[in-house]
Amino acid sequence: MSNKNPYEIRLETLKMAKEMLDQAYHSQMDMTHQALEQWKDAGKDAKEFLSEYTPKMYQPTEVVKQAQEFYKFITENK
Repeated sequence: MSNKNPYEIRLETLKMAKEMLDQAYHSQMDMTHQALEQWKDAGKDAKEFLSEYTPKMYQPTEVVKQAQEFYKFITENK
């Protein structure tokens, strides 16, 4: 087991944050696809649904913000 330098720790927290946001986005997309099928079964226009309800992809600033929250937890002295 090796000690990690600060850059490695920051990289790992960024990766964790990105993975978390990826999972949330994919879950939202799965729910959107399920709802789209119900929408189409009701005879409604798929384009209208997709333009209104498709989840937005997260931005890099959101990854950094999430990573900062993780990093605060790591550096907390409790």
